[in-house]
Amino acid sequence: MTHDPLFSGPARTLLLAAAVVVVLAGMKAASPILGPLFFAVFLAVIFGMLLHWLRTKGYSRRVALLVTLAVFIAIIAVFTLVIAGSLLRLLASLPLYRGELERNLEMAGPILSGMGIETPEVSGILRSLQGSLPSVAGSLLDMAVAFGIIILTTLFLLFEAGGFSANLRKIIAEYRPGDLDRFTQLAKKNMDYLVIRTIVNLVMGIGTAIILWLIGVDYAVFWGFLAFLLGFVPYVGFWLAIIPPMLLAWVEISPVAALLVLVGEGAVNLLAEYLLFPHMAGRGLDLSTTVVFISLIFWGWILGGFGVLLAVPLTLTVRMLCELFEGTRWIAVLLGPGTE
Repeated sequence: MTHDPLFSGPARTLLLAAAVVVVLAGMKAASPILGPLFFAVFLAVIFGMLLHWLRTKGYSRRVALLVTLAVFIAIIAVFTLVIAGSLLRLLASLPLYRGELERNLEMAGPILSGMGIETPEVSGILRSLQGSLPSVAGSLLDMAVAFGIIILTTLFLLFEAGGFSANLRKIIAEYRPGDLDRFTQLAKKNMDYLVIRTIVNLVMGIGTAIILWLIGVDYAVFWGFLAFLLGFVPYVGFWLAIIPPMLLAWVEISPVAALLVLVGEGAVNLLAEYLLFPHMAGRGLDLSTTVVFISLIFWGWILGGFGVLLAVPLTLTVRMLCELFEGTRWIAVLLGPGTE
């Protein structure tokens, strides 16, 4: 039996690389659709674990599915009424902070001048914000469309959760029977990480909301939700979540309140990230720190904001798939944490 030289050796490697480039280019072009779809899969995995847990407790599939859907719809309703409402009120309240912002900038003027920074004019800032309102409205419309895609796709995935898993196991058992156990273990490992990460982020979000409410910062629930969501972004998510409420506390209350926000949220983050997460997970990300950082940039470039949020789960999935094949197992080793 002879082999076609076109599909062997370096030619095959180049062909594979070209196929990967084409796929990534297609993903980037379709990112407005793929981003919400991937996020819907992520939500379906989380709520699918609840569905599975209810089944293990003896509930029928219909009852377990109804309870899972009720929980999902309730969370969506809370998000829409509380979170979206807080965001809209925050945008509407921006002009009301003008006096406080002018006073704080006047106090900070000598310090900024000593650093060589010209004190900005509040009126100019507000004009810039007002000029950007049409683009903000367009972005909110895009977010509403993506939100609708996420909800509908998650509902369909939950309805088909059992059948999809059975079909996937059937395909693997037929074409790669020796990898069924390995695939099951790797998939369970990744799903366990997603569930634990979600629980830890929930603790972080609730703790943040309570701290901000005690300090007196407006829209504490919204900032708590932001902390929960950005908890999926390693290393930089905490700072992205803490800066806006710090600035609001500084403008609305005092610089001391902003410092209290930093200290309070830092304590909550320390409890969640360095005590609760290691206790629940018993391990790290199983990814190199450098790989995690690069994955944030890479998936963010491919899928936008959804790619940043899902960078770690997507990279863990790629690593899981690479471990299944002998020819790509070296990639899985390269993505993993360094060992000495």
